[in-house]
Amino acid sequence: MKKKSGLNFDLKQVISYLGVIREGSFTKASRKLKVGQSTISHQINSLEEMLGVILIDRKVKDITLTPEGIIFRNFCDRLMENVENLKNDFQKGIPGTVTKISASSIPSTYILPGIIKKINRHSPDCLYSVDIANSREAIEFVKEGKVEAGVVGKIISNSGLVYELFYSDEIVLVGPPGSSGSIKAGDIKEMPFITREKGSGTRDAYEKALLSYRVKPSDMKIVFECTTSEMVKKSVISDLGISFISRLAIGDELKSGTLNLIKVDGLNIRRNFYVVYLKKKVLSRSCMIFISELTKMNGRV
Repeated sequence: MKKKSGLNFDLKQVISYLGVIREGSFTKASRKLKVGQSTISHQINSLEEMLGVILIDRKVKDITLTPEGIIFRNFCDRLMENVENLKNDFQKGIPGTVTKISASSIPSTYILPGIIKKINRHSPDCLYSVDIANSREAIEFVKEGKVEAGVVGKIISNSGLVYELFYSDEIVLVGPPGSSGSIKAGDIKEMPFITREKGSGTRDAYEKALLSYRVKPSDMKIVFECTTSEMVKKSVISDLGISFISRLAIGDELKSGTLNLIKVDGLNIRRNFYVVYLKKKVLSRSCMIFISELTKMNGRV
């Protein structure tokens, strides 16, 4: 048999060849692999033509390998073992590789440390780097491939992104000690107000809620713009004004009395947190573990 120039075969041919050997017949192999018998026969004939040797002795009833067929079977066994090792290596990721995450300030401060601690207990080889950004920036970093995943408080629709909900947050109004315990939404327009920066999920949530009470951002007495929840807390405690903030961020301050919760009649603001990643990107094992742990939360911190 004349050999074709060069070696040019694919894994489907190798799988068919090994399938015929293991099943002991072309018919059984076609059933096992769910491929037509004619397809398997064609693939093995093509292998023999390409290699320039006979692999299977067709003069006998049972499947019998020629000496060349035995050599090629050994090669195929090693090849498939290497393929399986490659798949496992991809799933494990590269040891010591740091998975980059971008997260908005509330989840990065009050949620992610606990999540990463859980991961470290069962997968200590998973390493993470968390960059703090507002939700809009974090989503852009994911789109640009600068990070593998983002943890955000808003959705910016994009067909290339996947958002998975993992926590529903409450946004509350706070003031310094001694401030009123209950007000109407319209009263906010008359009070010094500390706002978050544009792109913040918290800001988007409270501005949307206030609009339903005909309170526009332009109506408010903005005295300061903050980029983090910690800055908001310090500013309110300093009696600079009132502000909306995640309830996750003020547990200690409410207990100590350094911040006062202000009830706004009829106003109930919820803000969801999502983990976002590229739909078509092959995620590292550590990133998949991170996403899995987040989505197990079911609203619990």
